Amino acid sequence: MIKTIFYSFVLAVALFACTPAAKKEPVTDTEVATTFIRAVLDNDFTTAEKYLLKDESNQQYFESFKHQYQTKDNAELEKYKAADIIINEIKPESDSIHLVDYTNTYKKEAKNNLKLVWAGGKWLIDFKYTFAEKQ
Repeated sequence: MIKTIFYSFVLAVALFACTPAAKKEPVTDTEVATTFIRAVLDNDFTTAEKYLLKDESNQQYFESFKHQYQTKDNAELEKYKAADIIINEIKPESDSIHLVDYTNTYKKEAKNNLKLVWAGGKWLIDFKYTFAEKQ
């Protein structure tokens, strides 16, 4: 009887030890920015879109960017996937707006900016800012 209980306990511990940890949702401005950037670099626009501020302009810019990005050849997409994110600066403009200056190890010379806004109790990417700045 004791052996049965002991083996059941060992089996239960082994099963829980093998279960992957639940993926932690990003909360801070830095976590949201790096999660969004990583998703884009990985060509995972479903994940990236979860962190997009929901408005019509943002959605249009995002769809246009996604289409342009996905037309790159597979070799280039793999280089982006292998790239590391380099956060140069996170600059708070106010309590609810932070600007992120970043690049990646594949295209170090390309300086990129994101605007994060605090909306609905979480940080979201205001993608309009990235495009308005380049026009």
